[in-house]
Amino acid sequence: MIISRTPFRVSFFGGGTDFPDFYQEHGGVTLLTAIDKYCYISLHRLSRFFKHRYRASYSRTESVLEPSEFQHPLIRECLGYRSPDCGLEISHVSDLPGRTGLGSSSSFTVGLLHALHALAGDRVTEEDLARQAIHIERERVGDAGGHQDQYAAAYGGFVRVAFGPGPGITVTRLPLSSSRIQTLEDNTMMFFTGVESSAEEVLTEQKKNTARNHATLLTMKEMAERAEQILVGTGDLDEFGALLHESWMLKRSLSSGISNAAIDTHYDTAIKHGALGGKLLGAGGRGFLLVWAHPDRHSAIRKGLEGLQEVDFRCCPVGSRIIFQDPE
Repeated sequence: MIISRTPFRVSFFGGGTDFPDFYQEHGGVTLLTAIDKYCYISLHRLSRFFKHRYRASYSRTESVLEPSEFQHPLIRECLGYRSPDCGLEISHVSDLPGRTGLGSSSSFTVGLLHALHALAGDRVTEEDLARQAIHIERERVGDAGGHQDQYAAAYGGFVRVAFGPGPGITVTRLPLSSSRIQTLEDNTMMFFTGVESSAEEVLTEQKKNTARNHATLLTMKEMAERAEQILVGTGDLDEFGALLHESWMLKRSLSSGISNAAIDTHYDTAIKHGALGGKLLGAGGRGFLLVWAHPDRHSAIRKGLEGLQEVDFRCCPVGSRIIFQDPE
């Protein structure tokens, strides 16, 4: 039995600049942190006494003879890529629902790849896991999207991910003191909008609009660089919150599906009750609303958003880990 634990992520700045159609020419920057909400993947060798050779349990259960028969695309392609030499039972559980803007698909992919490497006795780096997850999601499965989530899941911590120009990607852990991280955590709130859905349509439209959004994406890249300077400095973090608001106003123009009337209402309510800024996490249209506000305004914001469920979180300093391995 092997169990991997892989964190979800909160992306603060630069989403959209991590699309290769943009960053390979202009470069991109994202600022994001892994959080203490996780995806767990367990692998168990399956003997030949069973009628099936592979079994996977997630929101449904599949039993098949060959990996290519799995309907779950990430499981199918991860097993096709790694080619395990034995039958397997795969189980997935997580702390929060998927398809809600927290990078859950990439956490799943990184976690499954990590467990498969451990099963084979391979040594694997964070960079290996991130690159392989991008290959699985973007090339083998063909999902639309950027390249930041895989790095957050693999590396963990609060990171700056710089993309290009060209194909190169560089991950830098931000040198934030524990007190700086504590202040950031104390000023952020996260609320579940109650909507779970695939981001594929929004991401596909956003990718299609890359050329049209050229100027906006360059501005968002500059904002991510400004936000980094605010974080690593020693000044008041209110500027970080105000910049979140400015960035969210810009991001809404990238695609028609990024926001909607309900999300705009929730966001405006948070601002009315004292928030300095915020954003919808992920590609848009669903999931979790991030709010930046002084702690003394949190009570009023909670009351204003009482129809939404709040989720407390903290930054997670590490990426995907094997938390259990029984030497069979």
